[in-house]
Amino acid sequence: MLSIIIVIAIVLLSIVLAGIGIYVGMHNSDEKETTKPIIDVSGQYAAIGRPARETLTAVKPSEASIRAWLETQPLTPEQRQAYIEQWNRTLEETIKTIDEGDKQGVATYRIVIGPKGKNYCKFVSEENFITREQIRNHAEILPPYVLGCDCKLLPKQPWENPSKSGWKAVIPTHGNTYNVPDWRQLA
Repeated sequence: MLSIIIVIAIVLLSIVLAGIGIYVGMHNSDEKETTKPIIDVSGQYAAIGRPARETLTAVKPSEASIRAWLETQPLTPEQRQAYIEQWNRTLEETIKTIDEGDKQGVATYRIVIGPKGKNYCKFVSEENFITREQIRNHAEILPPYVLGCDCKLLPKQPWENPSKSGWKAVIPTHGNTYNVPDWRQLA
């Protein structure tokens, strides 16, 4: 009888100790296991920045500033309105191009220099390209540049190569600044 009680006590003690071991093991593994972030600080998710509209409106003149400057010029009200409408249209096209490019993962763009823009956009060549990182840090390099500017921003596709010399990066001219023309000009 005593041997049966000892066996039962040993079995019960073993069950209790096994339960305690499982409990401690589960709680220790929870403490040691750290939750890793789903998005790391590398790749395209690290470069999440401000929206294109916010970036551009921070560096481009407001419509009120443009209107005030145009009032000082010898233009008809219709001409002033046409300059403002073209500026806004080009700005919206640029924003739309960047937003669509962000959705599609476009990393490089090119600036198509229009006939009017050739006189003002000396900081870019015909075979230019700019990166999304440049746009994020220097939105002033995006069209429009001057009033009446006919330059456009387009995604640069890998298969595009206008000549045998290849593409040329738009680079800063003085340290960290680009030689972008003053917007207070009429193209």
